Amino acid sequence: MSQAARDVLLKLLARAERGGKRVPVLPISRRYAPEYFQVSGLHARDALHATLENAGAIGAVILEWGRYEAAQDLQRIRLADADRLADFLGVERAGVKAARIESRLAPVLEKAPDWLSGAFRQALAKWRRGDRTLGCGPDDAEAIEQLFHVAVAVHRGEHEGLDLRRFSTRLLGDSKAIERLRGRLGSLLRFNPAFSDLEDDELLHALGLEKFPPPLFLKGPLDLWYGGEWLEVAALRPYVALSPDAVDDMRLASTPSYVLSVENLASFQRHVRETDDQGIVLYTGGFPGPAFREIMKRLDRLVDQTVPFFHWGDVDLGGIRIFKHLAGFLQRPLLPHLMEPPDSSVASAPFKPDDRERLEAYANDEGAAAALAAEWLAAGTCCLEQEALDPRTPRAAKRE
Repeated sequence: MSQAARDVLLKLLARAERGGKRVPVLPISRRYAPEYFQVSGLHARDALHATLENAGAIGAVILEWGRYEAAQDLQRIRLADADRLADFLGVERAGVKAARIESRLAPVLEKAPDWLSGAFRQALAKWRRGDRTLGCGPDDAEAIEQLFHVAVAVHRGEHEGLDLRRFSTRLLGDSKAIERLRGRLGSLLRFNPAFSDLEDDELLHALGLEKFPPPLFLKGPLDLWYGGEWLEVAALRPYVALSPDAVDDMRLASTPSYVLSVENLASFQRHVRETDDQGIVLYTGGFPGPAFREIMKRLDRLVDQTVPFFHWGDVDLGGIRIFKHLAGFLQRPLLPHLMEPPDSSVASAPFKPDDRERLEAYANDEGAAAALAAEWLAAGTCCLEQEALDPRTPRAAKRE
C-alpha cells in the first residue's frame, strides 16, 4: 500500500469521524492533500493510484477525475463507506475506540463526583469524533485510563500523606506515571469548581501532588515539637527552615502581635531581617500546599482571635488566587498587607484585558478576595511584584 495514498485516505476518514450532514470529500489540492503531490516518479505515482483505486473497488471511496484534457487528473475523493475504508486501512473507527474507553472506565467512574462524570462525557463526545481533548486522542486509551484513575483517587483523598512517586506507584504501579500526566491532569481537575481558577502548578501544589512538601520558612514566638524535642523558633535568627509534615505539635512562646504569610521568598527574607517585632511570619512557597495549610490551621486554632492574620502577595492574578485560597480555610478574617493599588512611585505594568476580565469575576464573588479585586479595578490599578516594596510591620500598614 502506498504510504502517500494511506495518508490521504486517513485524512478523509478523519473528516468522516467528525460527522456532519454532508458526505466527506477531500479535494486533491496542495492545500488539502499535500501528500499526494509529494509523490514523484512514475512507479510511485502508479502505486499511489493503485491503492486509491483498490479502495474504490471495495466500495470505500469514490474517485472523481477531471474531464476532457484533465481526465488523468484526480480532482477529489468522496467517502462511500467509512467502515469499509477503516477496514481497508486496517484501523479502528474512533467511535469503536471511544466505546472501549467508556467500557473500561465505567467501573472507575461509577461513584465519581458530578464534575468528573461531566468531564468524561464531554471528552468522550470528542473522542468519538476522533478529536483530541485533555491532551489525549482516542488512540491514547492507556493515558486516558490512568488520567481518570488518578482524578478519582485524588477526589477520594488517596494521595494524602503520600509524596507524588509513592502515590503513583501505589495507584498505577509506575513511580513516574503521574509526572507524565502532569499537564493533562491539571486540565481535568480544573473541571472541579473548587480548582477552576488555578493554573497547573498551583493546582497540583495545592493538592500536594509533588515529590516532597517544600520546607517551611518560619519566624516568630513559637515552640515546635520537632524530631522528639521542643524547638524554640524565636531563638533562631533570622528564621528557621524545616519540614512542615514533621511538626508534631506547636505552642506559643508569647502572644504574637500578628501572623503574616508572604508569597515570595525575597520579600520574606527581607521582612524577617528588617522588621524586628513579635510577629509570626511564614513563607507560603508560592501557592500553599497541604502541609503549609495544616500549619496555618494549627496557628488559627492556637492564636487568640484578637491577633490579626495578614497575607502579603503580588498585586496580580496569582496573588489574588493565593489570597483567596488562604482566606478560604481560615476561621478568621484574612487581611491583605501591602496589596493596595500601587502608586506612581513604584514600577508596575497594566493588567492585560484578559486579566481584567478574570479580576471582574473575582470582584463579583464574596469575601476579602472579592473586595481586594474590586479595589484594584476601581483604582484602575496595575500589576505589581511585591519585591518592589519595602517590608513594613502589618499593624503599621493596616488600612483604616
